[in-house]
Amino acid sequence: MNGKAEIAISMLIWGSVGIFGRFSELSGAGVAFARVSLGFLLLALIIRLFEGEKLSEIPKTLGERWRPLLGLGAALAFNWAFLFTAFNYTSIANAILVYYTAPILATLLSWRFLGERISGRRWALIGLAFLGLALIVSGQRLSLNDRDFVGVILAFTAALFYALIPNFGRSLREVDGKLLTLLQLGLEP
Repeated sequence: MNGKAEIAISMLIWGSVGIFGRFSELSGAGVAFARVSLGFLLLALIIRLFEGEKLSEIPKTLGERWRPLLGLGAALAFNWAFLFTAFNYTSIANAILVYYTAPILATLLSWRFLGERISGRRWALIGLAFLGLALIVSGQRLSLNDRDFVGVILAFTAALFYALIPNFGRSLREVDGKLLTLLQLGLEP
């Protein structure tokens, strides 16, 4: 399969996540648990079949890196639980648009806690992104009794947890990507 087909299939799968989440009639945490469990089992099987020797690295990796791995797993679990719950409160479009503030939040977290520099141009783009978020929220009644507003808050909370993932992952760069994903899925609370 060529790269373009793989990207198209990935986009179709990711693009349908909200639809499956909403119509599954599970809670956000239930959908997140199902997604993590299925991902863990399938990835473990794939690694076992094609790269079984990687599984022997798990005890050493866990022993040396359990804290960032646990943080990474927790961030992913809360991210998905809040996102899938948001789908049950607001439109999938609203939830996804708000959720995609995550890269901006990751940039701000890296600036604040890791001392990364942000150029003036990037600050302007961050401001523009938050202006877009304000426009999304401006059509909502700002009340916790309004389901759309609650959905937007849940999606933003999911984005905050998603923004933590690359920051936790920085200390795990030398861990093999498939093994890291397997451990991340397996260590979700």
